[in-house]
Amino acid sequence: MVSTTPGEPETAAVQVRLPIHDSPSDLRTTLGCLTFFGVVFAVVAGLLAWTRGGDRVVHVVAPALGLLALLCFGYRPFARWYIRRHGAMMTAKVEFGPDGFRQPLEDKTTLVLPWDAVRRFDFREGQPGGRVALAVSLVDDDAIRYLNRDLRHKSEDGFILSSAMAREEAEKASAAIERYRPGLGRWTSKNVRRGGFGVPNPVRRLVKRWSADQARTLVRAEQASPGRLFVLWVAWLAVIADFVAPAFYDIPPGIPLPVALAIWALLYVTRYRGDSGEFALTADAITWRPKEGDPVRVGRADLARLTAEPSGKQATRHYVSVHAILRRGGDRTLAAKVSPGAAKNAMRLVNA
Repeated sequence: MVSTTPGEPETAAVQVRLPIHDSPSDLRTTLGCLTFFGVVFAVVAGLLAWTRGGDRVVHVVAPALGLLALLCFGYRPFARWYIRRHGAMMTAKVEFGPDGFRQPLEDKTTLVLPWDAVRRFDFREGQPGGRVALAVSLVDDDAIRYLNRDLRHKSEDGFILSSAMAREEAEKASAAIERYRPGLGRWTSKNVRRGGFGVPNPVRRLVKRWSADQARTLVRAEQASPGRLFVLWVAWLAVIADFVAPAFYDIPPGIPLPVALAIWALLYVTRYRGDSGEFALTADAITWRPKEGDPVRVGRADLARLTAEPSGKQATRHYVSVHAILRRGGDRTLAAKVSPGAAKNAMRLVNA
């Protein structure tokens, strides 16, 4: 592993702000932890209001705990807003120098990905907000030890360094790569389609650039229908109101807790238990990227349509399998068990 310490002499390098890619699994884990704490705050508030409703202190403590529960439950919309504005929940300052791609570590050292270990840097335009995605593909599997663990998220372009770089930062990184290793960086939207002899196709007088048609659309496997999302949000609000309301209104004891437990039991029984992953749709392919296992990619040129078939029922939830019907007559399974909402959205985007 190549690394440098703060005491070693610095060499000329270009510093770039890199919004670190937030993997869906990490976001779900954080959301689950905050949801757990929100439930604890709501339960404590309800118990205080139920058992000590006559104390004036409870009239202050119970609403405060209810507010903390609301903050925990509001993490998801806040995270979406923050990611839209800043590109990610965390941003790092990395460097492109003569020795390679430098990544700061928590122990104040720097991990360096040598230029010789890189096959290509891919800059993909067309991301939301005019941002640019950056991925790196390595020469072999052993080179992954030169990547920070936060950057080891696999995609069809390689390992995702960032999915939402500001354009000016991406252009700065591209210029640095071109300076130290010319030809190692590639802009998807700046590549052109040429004729067989390397010159623009004379039939098409205009050279076509790949830009918006290469934008990527992601569909999560557990994506719920609008109706289910509405029920889930109503259930969350009902639980909070059920625990906090006794502090302000004369509700007979014994009602709030059973109602809340019934709602939580419904949410638990109907939770998603299918495959974890997402569909990545681009202009030239559709890729099923499971949380564990290898991605399954089908080119648009080979794809006739997508179909969905029932794959079973578990805990009051129906699941479907998504199949790619190929033009040559074959049938290829993309995902074995996903939510009907995810399958419907993927088919709508592909079969339109």
